[in-house]
Parts: sequence; C-alpha cells; structure tokens
Amino acid sequence: GQRVGYNNMIYSESEIDRIARVAGDVASKRGGKLCSVDKANVLDVSQLWRDVVTDVITKDFSDVELSHMYVDNAAMQLIRWPKQFDTIVCGNIFGDILSDEASMLVGSLGMLPSASIGESGPGVFEPCHGSAPDIAGEDKANPLAMILSAAMMLQYDLDRPEEAKILEQAVEAALDAGFRTPDIKQEGDGCKLVGCTEMGDAVAKLIAEIDLPAKVEV
Repeated sequence: GQRVGYNNMIYSESEIDRIARVAGDVASKRGGKLCSVDKANVLDVSQLWRDVVTDVITKDFSDVELSHMYVDNAAMQLIRWPKQFDTIVCGNIFGDILSDEASMLVGSLGMLPSASIGESGPGVFEPCHGSAPDIAGEDKANPLAMILSAAMMLQYDLDRPEEAKILEQAVEAALDAGFRTPDIKQEGDGCKLVGCTEMGDAVAKLIAEIDLPAKVEV
C-alpha cells in the first residue's frame, strides 16, 4: 500500500492558559493590543485555543484589547497592513511561519530580535537568525538584531523600559544616518556599506549621545 504521513497538533488547556498569560503580560507592556491567530474554523485544537485565550485575557488582562484572526488571513494582513498588529499570540507552527514572514517586513533576519519568555525566571533573548556560521569571521553580520534583543531583555525581563528605549532609539538613529550592513544594503540607496564592527561602533556612539534617565536603580 501507499505511505501515509500525519501529525497531531495538541495543546492542553493549561498550556494555552500559560501562553495566553505571557502574551497578555507582553501586550500590556507594549501597545495594549493582542491578536490571537488560529484556525478555529477548521481545527478543534484552535477552537479550544480561542476559548481559553479569550477567557484569560478578558478576565485577567482588562487593559489589553483582544482580537482573533485566522492564520491564512493573518499571513496576508502582515503584508497588507503590518501596523495594525502590536502583539500576536499563536501556536508553535503558525508562529514559526509568521515570524519568518514578519522578518522580511524589516528587510532582513539580521534586523529581527527574539525572546523566549516563560512564566517565571530569566528568558532567552537572541537574534532570530542565530549565530550565522556561514559568515563567521567575515565582519558581515548585522549586529542590530542582537542589540534589539538586548532591548527586549531590558523591557520584558529586567523591567528597565527606559534603557530599552535608548537602545531602540540608537538603532533607529544609526539607520537614519545611513549605515547599512550587507544584508540590508540596496544598490543606489545612497547609504554607507559597513561591517558588523562599524555598525556596532556607530550604535555605541549614538547610545553615549542619548540622555539617560535621571535616576537608574540597580
């Protein structure tokens, strides 16, 4: 007979509850908008996902505006109108696909930070692209995703939003000044091609020029 392959998508109520609470906490520290992405019109597991996420957010995160979207529509809306989203929560397989799609909205994986955040304890903050071993030692890597990952650590793990904002402002200022690593450099854009070291130095210099909060508690 012919071969058959299949997988199950399995989420327990407690797993969804835990994920929803992390998402609600993140959304409350950002713009206060949370979009839950599922496929509840087809998948039983997504129907449970939608029910539990709705219960958690409406009961325990009243300051967060919750919406729901099917994953196929979400993939289209990310391209059509990305600014409508602030925080998105979804299952692993949907998130794996949408996060790679979202990386192209900013031009390169080298621009995209990531965070693995649990209910308690320290999170893991790293660029989406990993260690980029194919260009190791060539001074080509884009350091901005790592710097922005540090900003996420300050924002979500260390409760230091002012310092996080300084890193984000410095990255934006470096890009506004026309610095570009190879992954985001375009022909004829009038910007300066730089390596990893020079881009990092530019951001560090800009950080030193930004006013720090009046009081920083350690």
